[in-house]
Amino acid sequence: MALQALQSSGVTFRKILSHFPEELSLAFVYGSGVYRQAGPSSDQKNAMLDFVFTVDDPVAWHSKNLKKNWRHYSFLKVLGPKIITSIQNNYGAGVYYNSLIMCDGRLIKYGVISTNILIEDLLNWNNLYIAGRLQKPASLAVSQEFTGFSL
Repeated sequence: MALQALQSSGVTFRKILSHFPEELSLAFVYGSGVYRQAGPSSDQKNAMLDFVFTVDDPVAWHSKNLKKNWRHYSFLKVLGPKIITSIQNNYGAGVYYNSLIMCDGRLIKYGVISTNILIEDLLNWNNLYIAGRLQKPASLAVSQEFTGFSL
């Protein structure tokens, strides 16, 4: 059975993405905020939207995002984009998440991963975190360099 994406989700995704730096090579969104879920508590209008942003240059991207969205970051923002990127790339699954963000009236969280780390994880399953997210239904929100890549 094919899962049905929520109506007008493409417009919602584009509006949310407009709040972030444009230098995304890929962005996808997944989870119950995107696809209808079965069950008694299936209120998708209030479900969190889970994004992953893929960027070629995480230091430059975090630098721009800190200027636009300072409040999204934890206390690490005071350490700057180089430290944030170092933590992103060298600890855990290679993804830096900002969570519980209100954006255009929707609750979102977004993870930032470098293009190289994403490709390595998809090819070699280094830590299976992002590869695992893509095993679930996901919707492509934007793609620049990944033409032909489909979810």
